Amino acid sequence: MSSPTVASLCRGLGADLTPAPGFTAPSTEVAAVHISELPDPTGYLSGGELLLTTGLSLPRSKLGCERYVGRLVEAELSALALGLGPVHASVPPALLSACARLGLPLLIVPVPTPFLRITRAYWAAATRSTERQLKDVLATQRALVDAAASPDPVGTLLRTLSRALDAWVATFSPAGDVEQVHPAGAGDEVEQVREDILRLEGAGVHSAASFATGSTAVVVFPLAVEHHVVGYLAVGTSSPLDPTRRTAVLTASGLLSLDSVRRSQADSVAEEAARCVALLVDSGDVDAARRLAAATGAASPEQLVRVLALRGRESDLLGSTVRRWCPATLTVRTDRRSAWVLVPHDHPPLGGLDAALARVDGEAVAVLSEIVAVEQASRVRASATVALSSLPPGTRLLEARGGGPYDPDLATRLRSAVDALPAPLVEALVGYLRHQGQWEPASRAIGVHRNTLRNRITRCEATLGVDLTDPDVTAELWLALRRRGVT
Repeated sequence: MSSPTVASLCRGLGADLTPAPGFTAPSTEVAAVHISELPDPTGYLSGGELLLTTGLSLPRSKLGCERYVGRLVEAELSALALGLGPVHASVPPALLSACARLGLPLLIVPVPTPFLRITRAYWAAATRSTERQLKDVLATQRALVDAAASPDPVGTLLRTLSRALDAWVATFSPAGDVEQVHPAGAGDEVEQVREDILRLEGAGVHSAASFATGSTAVVVFPLAVEHHVVGYLAVGTSSPLDPTRRTAVLTASGLLSLDSVRRSQADSVAEEAARCVALLVDSGDVDAARRLAAATGAASPEQLVRVLALRGRESDLLGSTVRRWCPATLTVRTDRRSAWVLVPHDHPPLGGLDAALARVDGEAVAVLSEIVAVEQASRVRASATVALSSLPPGTRLLEARGGGPYDPDLATRLRSAVDALPAPLVEALVGYLRHQGQWEPASRAIGVHRNTLRNRITRCEATLGVDLTDPDVTAELWLALRRRGVT
């Protein structure tokens, strides 16, 4: 109870404040006690008051009383108390009738009870209520802090919050996946919230929201590390949260964010170790990569791997999504939007990866290579990166392609074949590759008609014995031309 009610004041004051005949004391909260003898005191009322009056200016007619009571009802008075003695020895029938008809609780303050006794009783009760409320708030805050310091901070904190609010609570990943729920039986309701969580994604750290699912009022708060949302806290209650309970939810979200910072720091160390392992593989030093993995606890590169190239709105988010799909991956973030990943050959089903990437970034682009020996990862990574650059937003080539695994002898064959090309064909090949197979800009760049360029590229394919729509081929050709300084 945040404030005294009409009923609690009547109980506390006993014979000094009683309902008039035919009335009962409601459980309506009393916002304040006001004394007025004005014919229209509504200009001094803000709603929820218990109005005390001796009836000095009370209209004598039935219509006048109804208008007087009607104004008090419109002002949302909690109750009207008539002090008997100075003006009226008993309650005027017109006032009784008007209050009964318009639904305004009517109380009696008998002779010789002073109004000051009612006022003092109200403020004493309000003070006690405030003290209890503060004690409850402090107890809840202390319990949440203790939970956050426990060996299982997230689970213990959610259980504590659930008990304190008599509510279900859940945490979600940035992609909207349910991580933990308390109590466990609320899983169905939590699933209904998932779509609403996804709609908050674009709002970032300001994405707090309130909405209803059936008979449940739900509030959602983002869990943020610096300016990045790392998850969400959702709370479902049978009624909207009052300020006290909302404070508890804000405290819990803050503590969960602090725990996310701690876990993020630990994750950053692990991610940096994994990145270094992947870079060693990319440089061709697989043995050193495995030694570093053993020393740091990172995933050790297997003999057979795939390479996944990614581009999207935030490469950090895409990388963490891939790690949730397969924790044994090794990720290298190349810039804010792009990354590549070493994926073990025995990875989980690719359907889960495609769905997860689509949830966090519908326009994410991805290319997954065939299974290759880990020693070929660098060449395959270059090929996948080139293929990635030409794909439209939302394209994800994750299934096995029909061309078979990467040919490890391709680079050697192409280096020898490039040396045999005449200068005009080399110029045409460079322009074609630099403009990613787009005929118009490539022909303008080298100053020939597009039909001439097509003819020269056809001759290049025939001379080299390759298909220039194959990203493996174009990647190796580009590297071979760069090594000769002609790009």
